[in-house]
Amino acid sequence: MMFGQVLRMTRQRNPGKTALIVGGKQWTYAELDDLTDRVAGALFASGVRADDRVALFMPNCPELIFSYLACFKLGAIAVPLNHRYRQMEAEYALAHSGSTTLVVHADKLADAQGLPFARLGIARLFLIGEQPKPNSGFRPFATLLNGDVSALPAPTFDDWQLATIMYTSGTTAKPKGVVHSHETLWNCVQIQTRAMDYTADDVQLISTSACHCAATYGQIFPNIFAGGTAVKVDAPTPAEVVDAIVTHRVTRCQMLPATLQDLVEYIEQHPTDLSSLRSFFAGGDVVPLDTHTRFRAAAGIDVAEVCGMTEAITFCVNPPFGEKRLGSIGKPLSGVLVRIADKAGRELPIDSPGEIQIKSPSNMVGYWNDTLQTAATIRHGWLGSGDIGRQDADGYFWFIGRKKEIIIRGGSNISPLEVEEVVDQHPAVHTSGVVGMPDARLGQVVIAYVAMRPDVTAPTEDELRAFVAERISAYKVPERFIVLPNLPLNASNKIDRKQLHARVLTDARAR
Repeated sequence: MMFGQVLRMTRQRNPGKTALIVGGKQWTYAELDDLTDRVAGALFASGVRADDRVALFMPNCPELIFSYLACFKLGAIAVPLNHRYRQMEAEYALAHSGSTTLVVHADKLADAQGLPFARLGIARLFLIGEQPKPNSGFRPFATLLNGDVSALPAPTFDDWQLATIMYTSGTTAKPKGVVHSHETLWNCVQIQTRAMDYTADDVQLISTSACHCAATYGQIFPNIFAGGTAVKVDAPTPAEVVDAIVTHRVTRCQMLPATLQDLVEYIEQHPTDLSSLRSFFAGGDVVPLDTHTRFRAAAGIDVAEVCGMTEAITFCVNPPFGEKRLGSIGKPLSGVLVRIADKAGRELPIDSPGEIQIKSPSNMVGYWNDTLQTAATIRHGWLGSGDIGRQDADGYFWFIGRKKEIIIRGGSNISPLEVEEVVDQHPAVHTSGVVGMPDARLGQVVIAYVAMRPDVTAPTEDELRAFVAERISAYKVPERFIVLPNLPLNASNKIDRKQLHARVLTDARAR
């Protein structure tokens, strides 16, 4: 099943049903289907063809959803860029993906204008939110809304046609492009709809970024498949979340643990009738038990923890309408196999710690242009998560720790190597070591231990922070830069990360 057909199927069932609400605007399924046909037709007329990569650089605006669906209908590959990217990060993703079209929101124009479009092979530029300046090379996105539907060719591609490349941070210095096909997305929406009990009566609040998989693969696309209504907001405050729930009678919502804690504090101070909610999910990191208890008392329902990753989408959930084990990541979704395995790939017995591995019809096709990393991650159909966990006798899985050297700050993955690469570019820095420090609200924050070059004037912490902030996303910038005479080295003369992890725990206790 081509994923572009999902919207059309839902339209046929209920064309007048409201599909999407953003701000003061809303679109029915018939309107959304017609509109995305026109965008797909206009992209085709501009030269975009099946398998071409179309990069999307924007916050949670409706044009992001229009662009996703138009790409699916055309057979082009959608490449959502993290809306927090700075210019250097965007340039890497564009070059690595080979994108030939770039759609930019005015909010990200400052980071896009300095890109070397000709060298990158970007042949088409579209701007959302304001009129492009003369000779800028950009065309208004509004022109895509008036595309000729008759110019759109009938789909000739199969289910395994690639649909998206989504960049995610991991253990490598550069983000990896996770590839999903129309088939894996089709499997995803069916699995998610069954497991999360999506219905046409649901009103889903989309409060997380739609450039990430949790909002798109886990919420928006299943919602379209089920025929519900999606209410989309961009980086809302707790007050705005509550207002959206009350105004639109939201029935389901998913948040990151850090923003969930903010919401709990708000509704404790501003009691509100949230009785329209029938399910509430949290994922991206561990939800503290105290947050579970307080949310239940304040909102009247339980938080259902979910666990997923861009490579496998959601694979475990605490049953939203069944028995939960607070603190657990839950049980595998129907149709998904999860196991605990040792380094040799052998399944381990109950309560034994090992790597969490997933075998699912929703597993990624692979990493874009990276056969070595793909082969290292997927073995005999099992996808290694890089996380350590255990399974109890009742079938619930429990997260223990991370096998990979990765920092998760407020639900966002950060590669220490990527941050170190930027810190080391400072002319006064000899070398750096980046690790995560435990944080009650965000899970972890980023700490950089730095050794300076001899005979140079050492920069201040604020100067180092400003240098790094110009080059990478704000959420990756270290909260602290701690200068050491030398960084600890292991027997291989590499940075001894075990010593840095031990030191950061000592520094955390001293804060």
